[in-house]
Amino acid sequence: MTIEDALIKYYGGRAEYSCGRLYRIGDKRVEYSCGQLSYVGNDRIDYSCGRLYQVGGNRVEYQSNEIYKIGGIVIR
Repeated sequence: MTIEDALIKYYGGRAEYSCGRLYRIGDKRVEYSCGQLSYVGNDRIDYSCGRLYQVGGNRVEYQSNEIYKIGGIVIR
């Protein structure tokens, strides 16, 4: 599962794409910085060592190198 797929599942909205890139999830606009997702709406996306670390202040948990949870929401 990609980071984009995990965020779509986390926010639960319909994904919209523009020019092959994720543009909007539900009513939240997606912003990129240096080719990586940086914001979804007002929620900041943080990375550590190239992996997703936090979404809007909610920690990301991994299980077998796959995103398992964001905050209290199970993604897998």
